[in-house]
Amino acid sequence: MNSVPLWLDALFPSGAPVFGEALWMDVEPPPIHPEEAQQVATAVAKRRAEFAAGRACARRALTRLGIGDFVLRNGPDRAPRWPDGVVGSISHAGAVPGGFCGAVVARSRDFLTLGLDAEVATAVGPELWPRVMTAGELDWLQDQPVASRPTLAAVLFSAKECFYKARFPVAGQFLDFEDVEVALDPPGSSFEARLTTDGAGSLGRPMLPGCKGRYVEVDGFVITGIGVPANVEIPGAFAVSDGKGQGNDPGATLTEKSEHGKQTRVSNG
Repeated sequence: MNSVPLWLDALFPSGAPVFGEALWMDVEPPPIHPEEAQQVATAVAKRRAEFAAGRACARRALTRLGIGDFVLRNGPDRAPRWPDGVVGSISHAGAVPGGFCGAVVARSRDFLTLGLDAEVATAVGPELWPRVMTAGELDWLQDQPVASRPTLAAVLFSAKECFYKARFPVAGQFLDFEDVEVALDPPGSSFEARLTTDGAGSLGRPMLPGCKGRYVEVDGFVITGIGVPANVEIPGAFAVSDGKGQGNDPGATLTEKSEHGKQTRVSNG
């Protein structure tokens, strides 16, 4: 894949710069700093390959941002601890070898947070839909053409993961799939994600209760991205969804696992 991923501009089309890198994962992991490698020294080979690919992408992206030789360690929550003044996100999906891995970074003066997620386009089969979608999302998906449902299901899943990755550094809150509802706009390759009533809980003004993102399809994968500008007020007045479907009209205005995001909700790279 090119050093500047072709999907980068599609996911982050305007405004302040976002730097990204991507690669196809291989059996032989790319070299990473010994202190980074130590964090997965006892993991299985696939996890070590995924981790090394993520760190390699992150290192290249940080270099393009002007930061070289930074050791990207995980915190106690197993999320990456980016350099001061930097926000970023890492994702990987698919088999080793042949899977996709990517990372994006930006300056925190430009972005409050970033989210990136990738999924195999055929990975979210019908047997998983009731487990990862709200009732409203299921209703919307069933109204779509049969041939497009598998990919749209993967996009819905990935958008939730992406929102979780973007929101966790801001809110520090773990979420389940039913805590987030996504409205897709396939013609615009975009989405809006927001907390459901369950996700918002008893919080009167939850941090980052919703935001917009974009998605692309690349070589059998779906990739989603969220970039929340630093110069906008966090929309604490957004209405949350009850998960019954009013949030799934792509034309509606929201008023308002890892890899953080995957079902374990424990890591982002």
